[in-house]
Amino acid sequence: MTVVNYIIDNRFVNRLTSNRKWLDSYIPSIAGRVKEQGIDVVFDKDSDYDLMHIHIPMALAYRMSCKNNNGNNTPIIFHGHMTEDTFVVGGKIKYFVRKWLKSLANKADIILCPSQYAAQYYRQLLPGKDVMQLNYGINLGKYAYSDQDRQAFRQEYGIGENETVVCSVGGLTLRKGVSEFSEVASCFPDMRFMWVGGSFHKKQSVKSLYGIISKENNTIMKDMPSNVMFTGYINNVPGALSASDIFFFPSRHETQGLALVEAAANRRPIVTRDLPVFREWLTHGCDCLMGSSEEEFNACIRQLADDPALMIRLGSAARRSAEKYHDIDKTSKRLVQIYNELLEMR
Repeated sequence: MTVVNYIIDNRFVNRLTSNRKWLDSYIPSIAGRVKEQGIDVVFDKDSDYDLMHIHIPMALAYRMSCKNNNGNNTPIIFHGHMTEDTFVVGGKIKYFVRKWLKSLANKADIILCPSQYAAQYYRQLLPGKDVMQLNYGINLGKYAYSDQDRQAFRQEYGIGENETVVCSVGGLTLRKGVSEFSEVASCFPDMRFMWVGGSFHKKQSVKSLYGIISKENNTIMKDMPSNVMFTGYINNVPGALSASDIFFFPSRHETQGLALVEAAANRRPIVTRDLPVFREWLTHGCDCLMGSSEEEFNACIRQLADDPALMIRLGSAARRSAEKYHDIDKTSKRLVQIYNELLEMR
């Protein structure tokens, strides 16, 4: 059986952050799917593997790519799902982040990106490098809408049966749009706004340091409208989505945006920021509503709240778009093909 070594740097990640949503949802799902197709996945292994797939570009990835399976020079895939804009930091630090990503990605045989937006970034960063694009896929059934989940979640969190709930999922950072979420919520005091997610940083010292570097601090949590509730990180994201009526995703930068995919799979009517990466699979007025400012977000949410038929139509269309572009079965089959093609070229 072919063995693929997923480089996660679990020890470092666990020390750094409490946000493992992507690692604890997508990675186990894709690893399970490729195993069904004859690919065994190991994590952060020192040796005895056929291919290395770098998912988290930290120090371990650099050391492992230099060491490369005890000198056996096995093929390397670099997963290009981060850019310097993933981090809300100043220009000087972004320069070093870009240099780090470039150095590590240059060691790979293939740079695999989750969107055309990310692929364009790496093609400009490393001209002539083999850059491929493959959408993230999710378990669509796991995120399907459920009346039972809706009722149970609302009861657990004290949400009234007739309350209109506007939900977002993500870490509590400026990049994810928490400030815009708060501003829009203040314009709809008759609705409940629910943020699912917490701080990325596990330790207060790390959080404080990042706050200094990024100019991002706890002020984003001050003066929140009374109609905004925070669940913190929870495992029951499908339940939270089912309990909501509108999914509002004002994130300022993404290379894919899995939370948006999950909401689409749940048939939620979506209001999102108009970003090129989202236009790769969503279309304003067809399967979502897009805006670029607080005023436009307000108009989109009001339009949905006043038109239940539109909510149903957009939610159903969003589900179809998720099925077309983000089915984990399609993603895993293509990923196995990429693994096999790379090994055949060795």
